[in-house]
Amino acid sequence: MPDILSRDVREIKYRVDGIDKSVDLLLRANRKEITKDLLEFFGKSKDRAKVFLAINGERTVNDIVLKLKPMKQPNVSTRIGELNDEDLIYIKKTTNKGKIYDVTKKVKILNLEKILKKKFKIT
Repeated sequence: MPDILSRDVREIKYRVDGIDKSVDLLLRANRKEITKDLLEFFGKSKDRAKVFLAINGERTVNDIVLKLKPMKQPNVSTRIGELNDEDLIYIKKTTNKGKIYDVTKKVKILNLEKILKKKFKIT
């Protein structure tokens, strides 16, 4: 029985990897259109871009608030909610200090950080 289970898990992993590679390929092929859509989402909101760029897979909401002072915690939380709803970030883990967010794989493929830094002149 364990051999069958192990084989099934390997088969599922193989198929998921194939799906991931296909999605990555589609993202790259449609990069221009997807990026245009995402830039519309960011609009003129420099705060949204700043919060997005502060997310690095290690910071909690409070850490992001400290980094982006004088931006207030409710505003950071609102922006994080918007970014999460747009599937640009996800909860990487929850610790005693709070939730830690990271950017999604599609963001890395699209190189969105670089585009936003240039658009909003953020270093």
